[in-house]
Amino acid sequence: MKQFQLATSLACGPDALTALDRLGGRRVLVITDAFMASSALMDTVRGHLGSAEITVFDQVQPNPDVQAVARGLRAFLDCAPEALLALGGGSPIDTAKAVRKIALEQGQPLSAGFYVVPTTSGTGSEVSSFAVVTDPEHDAKLPMTSPDMVADVAILDPDAVRTCPPTLTADSGMDALSHAVEAYVALDHNDITDALAEKALRLISANLVASFRDGNDLAAREHQQNAATMAGIAFENSGLGIVHGLSHAIGGSFHVAHGRLNGILMPHVIGFNAGELGFAPIAERYAQLAAAIGIDAATRRGLVTGLVDFITAIRRDLDMPASLTDAGVDRAAFRAAIPQLSQTALRDFCTSGNPRPVTAHELAGLLAHAL
Repeated sequence: MKQFQLATSLACGPDALTALDRLGGRRVLVITDAFMASSALMDTVRGHLGSAEITVFDQVQPNPDVQAVARGLRAFLDCAPEALLALGGGSPIDTAKAVRKIALEQGQPLSAGFYVVPTTSGTGSEVSSFAVVTDPEHDAKLPMTSPDMVADVAILDPDAVRTCPPTLTADSGMDALSHAVEAYVALDHNDITDALAEKALRLISANLVASFRDGNDLAAREHQQNAATMAGIAFENSGLGIVHGLSHAIGGSFHVAHGRLNGILMPHVIGFNAGELGFAPIAERYAQLAAAIGIDAATRRGLVTGLVDFITAIRRDLDMPASLTDAGVDRAAFRAAIPQLSQTALRDFCTSGNPRPVTAHELAGLLAHAL
């Protein structure tokens, strides 16, 4: 049986931040980072919250770890909020999701709801039940999933992403692209997730590079933001695959942005998943996706190659690295880590959704090729 769920209400487009007006007079905990806490966007958020009693937890760092979640939980328990608001990219959102989950387990529900205002267009975290937290003691990223981490309201206002810097626009946008591609071929895909993944990829094709080149192009920003959320809804219902399983493993030990890793890994994973005669149905899925976004080729192999070329062309236009070495990873250190990384990737939750069964040995080969 296939299932499709969307538990999050979406407020979209210019002036979507007015959805925060309903929290006036409530106790609100805002989870964000130090930069966003002192930004003009935060001033706008405060204006919409009006008479709300606001507490700001601004200690989120990139790649939030278990200690950050513990500090955020302490702030939550101290102020006993009626509403929780995550403001920022994937790191503040994932931190807030983990905090909410643990608070619920301790008998501290939110009577006025969990709101998310993403300031990047890529993670899909605003509509997913997934979060990723780093365990620094074991150099590992810990993917978490629970229905309790799903936001009640996601606010997609293009003005919230207008000042996202080019590098972060590229990294988050490539993450969204990888969500769409992996969701389309994942084991639990269905007609509804297919439609969302296809549309997301078409929007990304038309708007990601434009957003990267001109952050003030609010039309491109809005379409890219919608695409990222569509891709998030798709993978929430279909699953992901070894692009993310490998990326999580690498990111726990080598400090390369998640979206950048996905951009490096995708061509190798597509080749692996579709590259042998016995996996022709998977190749057909990639070919269908390529055709859906307008790639023209006479054969299935040509369509799959065209999809890889499409990804590498966008990666090049975003000034992103084509290999782990290009991304600054030390070759000797990485080679030494491959056995452990392949085992970590094999255990990753996302790997279970890959359309082709995979072994640790095969994952090790993909890691070596990505170097």
